[in-house]
Amino acid sequence: MVNNKIVKGVIACTIAGVAFGAQWPVAGSALKLIDPYYFTLLRYGIVAVILAMILLISEGKKGFKVEKKQLLPIFFMGTLAFCVFNFFVFAGQQMAGTSGTILASLLMTLVPMISVLVLWVITKERPRSYTLILAVISLVGVLLVITKGSLQVIRQDSHMLLPMLLMIISVLAWVFYTIGESQFAMWSPLKYTTISCLFGNIASIIVIIIMTGVGMVKVPTLQTIVDIKFQLGYMSLIAGVLGVLMWNIGNTLLTPQNGSLFMNLAPIVTLIVEVAQGYHLSGVELAGAIITVFAIIMNNVLNRVVQAHEWSPQKDTKI
Repeated sequence: MVNNKIVKGVIACTIAGVAFGAQWPVAGSALKLIDPYYFTLLRYGIVAVILAMILLISEGKKGFKVEKKQLLPIFFMGTLAFCVFNFFVFAGQQMAGTSGTILASLLMTLVPMISVLVLWVITKERPRSYTLILAVISLVGVLLVITKGSLQVIRQDSHMLLPMLLMIISVLAWVFYTIGESQFAMWSPLKYTTISCLFGNIASIIVIIIMTGVGMVKVPTLQTIVDIKFQLGYMSLIAGVLGVLMWNIGNTLLTPQNGSLFMNLAPIVTLIVEVAQGYHLSGVELAGAIITVFAIIMNNVLNRVVQAHEWSPQKDTKI
C-alpha cells in the first residue's frame, strides 16, 4: 500500500518536473513577442477553463463549493502560484535576456532547500538527515549542469541582480503554494489546483488592469496572440494543466518535503532541450545531471526503506 503510494507520487512528480523543465525554453521564445503579464493571464485563462471542466465532470457542482473561512486562504494561495510566481519568474526571465532561460531553471532548484527549511520552521520537526544531505547534493548537481563548474553564469553584470531577485521571490511563492495545500486536506488535488487557479486569475486580472491603466503594459494585438499560439498551447495544456495537476498530486502522495526534490528535473530537461537545439554538453554538465538524478533516486529509495519499517507488522503490534 505504502510502496504503491510512493510509486504514484514519483511518477506524478516526474511528469510535473519534465513539463516544467520544457516550459522555460518555450516561454523564452514567447516572451520575445509578449509581456509576461498578459502572457500569464492568457495562459492561465485557458488552464482555468480546462480545469473547471475537468472538475465539474469529476466532482460535480460540489467540487466548486468553498466555505467562507476558506475564501481568503485559497485566494492567497492562488495569488501566490498563478499571479506572483508567474509574473515574477517570467518578468525576471525576460529581463535577463539570453541567459534568462537557464537562470530561471537554476533558481527553481532552490525549491527543495527552501521547502525543507520552511517546513522545519512551520512544523518544528527536523527533516531526516538524509533528505537534507540529498537536497544539497541535488542542488550541487544542478549547479554543475547549469554553470559547467563555473559560477560566472550567475556572477555577471549588476543588471542581473533584479531578475535574480524577482525569480527568488517567485520561488518562495511556489514553495508556500505547495505547502499551503495541507490547509485543504479535505479537497482533492484537482479541486485545490482548479479553485486556486480561478482565484489566481482574478488576482492577475486586477493587477494587469492597474498596470495597463498606468501605462506599464499594453494590451497585446490579435496578431501577437496568433504568433505565440504554439507556445501558449504548450504552456497552457502541458505545463499548466498537466504539470500543475501532477505536481499537486505528487506532493500530496510524497509530502512537499520529498516531492519538491523533483523540481531538480526541470533544469535538466531545460538543458536537454537546449542540447536538442545544438547546445554542446560538456563532461561537467553530464556529471551534474548524473549527480542530480542519483540524489532524487536515493531519497526515494531511502524513504521506501524507512516507511516500510514504520509500517511493518512487527511495529504495528507493539503496544
